[in-house]
Amino acid sequence: MNADEERTVVKNTGAIVSRGLLAGGNLRIFAVKADGLVAESMARHRLSPLAAAALGRLMMAAMMMALDIKLKKARITLKMDGGGPLGLVVADAEPQGQVRGYVANPGITLPPSEDGKLDVSSGVGRRGTLSVFRDVKLKEPLSSQVPLVSGEVAEDIAHYYLLSEQTPTAVGLGVLAAPGRVLSAGGFMVQVLPDAAEKAVQMVEERIRSTPSVSRLLEAHPDARRAMEALFDGIGIEWFDDVEFHHSCRCSREMARLLLVELLANESTEDAREVRCHFCGTSYVFQARELAGTVGETAVAGPEGRRE
Repeated sequence: MNADEERTVVKNTGAIVSRGLLAGGNLRIFAVKADGLVAESMARHRLSPLAAAALGRLMMAAMMMALDIKLKKARITLKMDGGGPLGLVVADAEPQGQVRGYVANPGITLPPSEDGKLDVSSGVGRRGTLSVFRDVKLKEPLSSQVPLVSGEVAEDIAHYYLLSEQTPTAVGLGVLAAPGRVLSAGGFMVQVLPDAAEKAVQMVEERIRSTPSVSRLLEAHPDARRAMEALFDGIGIEWFDDVEFHHSCRCSREMARLLLVELLANESTEDAREVRCHFCGTSYVFQARELAGTVGETAVAGPEGRRE
């Protein structure tokens, strides 16, 4: 089976991730504009606005973090398990431009937060962990787990970088969503590089603190580059090539069959069985004859706990 057969890519909806150096090379910047990608996720998974905001934020974080990996054929998987009503939120991205994700309970709605915004923190929950898996083609994926600090996603990603990688990082993520539509989705990640000048870092920090709403900032500009150039006007950004991300799933009929065989073990069945992919919603139906005589076959588990 070739790579094209193993992947299902949804075209014409995506996200653009920009990256570069900020303030004369003292800091590194990633920025993303993902209106179309989050809208596609909302439609694909029938997400409530709250679920779209939570998943959209985590997927945008995964895309930017994937480009922080130097190895091209790599993957990063983020799992937020905060004990909130949304349940597990998972995002998975690869540097070549593939991304996918899901929410365990996609239809959950909650009252707005005190400031009138979607209450992502209460939806995700605050009593749990953020797990980060980096598959850099070693024998086992590199994994880290940190306690959640807010459930707001951006703060938790910044907390992960500080604890696990000792890298001071500012993260801003925002999704404006209403029932059935996404108005804006975008964000940024700024990291202090070694030996950065304190004056440059302070100047960037002041600009970030002055931003009242990340989603409104991204909504006001057609792409992430121009949004960041407006936010850091006068500071200077040296941009590298952009990367376009699209929904992409690694599921296939053969992978689903192997998973089903493993789940059934020695159990015999005369009924048809169905396996549904959490990430893309594709259902694979197998007749009993397709599963006969396959006991003992195995599948390989990926870091997100699903079969690859």
